[in-house]
Order: sequence, then structure tokens, then C-alpha cells
Amino acid sequence: MVENESGNREFLMVMRGDATIDTAALRTLKTRLGEGATRYAPAAHDARRGLPDRNPGEALSKNARVPVGPRAVILDCGTSRLPGYTHVLWIAPSAEAMLGSHMMDSFGLIMGHVVGVEAYSWEGSERLHVRAPGLDWEALLRDAQDALAGYLAAA
Repeated sequence: MVENESGNREFLMVMRGDATIDTAALRTLKTRLGEGATRYAPAAHDARRGLPDRNPGEALSKNARVPVGPRAVILDCGTSRLPGYTHVLWIAPSAEAMLGSHMMDSFGLIMGHVVGVEAYSWEGSERLHVRAPGLDWEALLRDAQDALAGYLAAA
């Protein structure tokens, strides 16, 4: 901290060697970023709908009973963070034990039959990212569980 010629205290940030960073530029940057922050804030309709990544497990909390069948395999749906994908389906860790490895190999293809799903990609064995721009997360969760149920019934 140093005093300038006006008697005000300033904080200087020092890098390697004798170089200094202009704190006035940092203050200007901070102010301008603060002014533009509203452009990056969630829209009002986002808060009303309750985004799944703000309330993890929200779909599970609505079930009063223990899920069975497809609802025990596809547990929840959220917003994907992978570029090019809109949703992520959380798959139970025990899905392979319940369905068998041959079924898990076909799992992505089964989800591909859900109307509105354009593409899918696995992240590990418990997250299936899908591109389904026209579907909200509750509809995708329901439709994915129904598609799995239909496939199991036909098998």
C-alpha cells in the first residue's frame, strides 16, 4: 500500500521482478464487469421452472415410493454441461447389474428412439448426455423411462 500525491492510499499489485499492475485499470475492469453482470444472470422464467441443476434429485423427490423398473435405472435428468448437448440423464450405478451388459450396450440406441433426441454421448457409465433441444427435462426423463420400459417389454 502506498499514498499517492492526493494523500489517498492505493494498493499496488506486484508481479515478478519490478513490474507493477495498474490498479486503476483493474478498478475500471471490475466496474464494467459489474455493469454487464445482468446480461449473464438467469432469466426470470428459469427460476420459475426450477432448473434441474439448481435442485439436484428433484425428479426423485417427487416419488413417494421406491422406484422400480425403468425408474430405478434412469434416475434423473439435468442440464448437460457438454458442448452440443442439452440434457444429461443420470443412470443408476447398478444399471448394468439390473439390465445386463448386452442391454447397456444398446442403452444409447434405446434413448435415440425418444422423439426429440438428436444425439447422445456417454460420460462414464452413469451419465448419458443427449441433444434434445425441444424437450424440457421432465418430459425427457419421462419419455426416456417409457422408452426403456417399452424396450424391456418387447425383449
